[in-house]
Amino acid sequence: MNEIFFLIFAFLTVFLSIKLSYYADLLSKTSGVSKALVGGIVLAGVTSLPEFVTCFSAMVVDNPALAIGDIIGSNLFNLFMICFFDIVFIKKMIFSNTSRSHNIVILILILNYLALYLFVSKIFDFSLLSIGFPSILIIATYILYLKKIPKFEEESYVINEDGSAKKTVVKLAIVSLCMVISSVLLTIIVNNISIAHPSFSSSFLGAIFLGITTSLPEVVTFYALINIKSYDIAVSNIIGSCLFNLLVLAIGDIVFLGYPVYMFSDNDTLILVILGLLFLVSCLIINYRKRCKNLFSYGFISFLVIVVYLVFWLSKFL
Repeated sequence: MNEIFFLIFAFLTVFLSIKLSYYADLLSKTSGVSKALVGGIVLAGVTSLPEFVTCFSAMVVDNPALAIGDIIGSNLFNLFMICFFDIVFIKKMIFSNTSRSHNIVILILILNYLALYLFVSKIFDFSLLSIGFPSILIIATYILYLKKIPKFEEESYVINEDGSAKKTVVKLAIVSLCMVISSVLLTIIVNNISIAHPSFSSSFLGAIFLGITTSLPEVVTFYALINIKSYDIAVSNIIGSCLFNLLVLAIGDIVFLGYPVYMFSDNDTLILVILGLLFLVSCLIINYRKRCKNLFSYGFISFLVIVVYLVFWLSKFL
């Protein structure tokens, strides 16, 4: 029965995500809100709310490893989808039409992941810390991100005075609420399914079941935005979601009573963090590329990321 409900809410989440991307793009055109702000904060925040609920729910049920797996797995899937769509739409050469300012966010993510690696690899003694250093760094860099993001987008728009922008905001809010409810229910269903597989680690279950499932809104939104040629909003949304997901984990670490949440990580978590670092560096290179006639050389890095990602998950099931 859970499988049937999963298919129903998965379809509903996909449909609402498409509508969400449409209204977000419309908002950027009918108001003075920049594309970077719409994609990096509005869309990123809304599509990451399922991860927020899932992360804190996992901590409430005293399973922080599941929360870590959810967040890191979700981010890894988001980065994988950036490379996947780069190949799917390779003739459009998406990243040759996006702002280089996205690299600032990617560099922030790389810095955060380096801090996560130091703690997940158990290099530091957790008993000496009540709050993990990664959490402080993540929160600080996210505040910096909020202050700088309006300056990322140089293009400006004329604000509509006919009230269309306000109507769009209302529609965006309604669709966002419905999408969040649908995604949360979808997460609960997937969590119930994952309970039937106790032989896998909590971080693995969080990454493969919760992480990928709760990333569906970002992925579908990314795809829909590419189709309507809103490349900057699409990229801002998906990398902004990665940053917001880490913020969720950082907040969870601060409110989590006892030891830092990072000490509950395992070998699967460490591998996910290392892969995340490699994928972020790959995305940084991808966003620096220029147009070229040789499609193979243009998409080689993205293709390599796709292969590594698929081989990693296949190796876990074989």
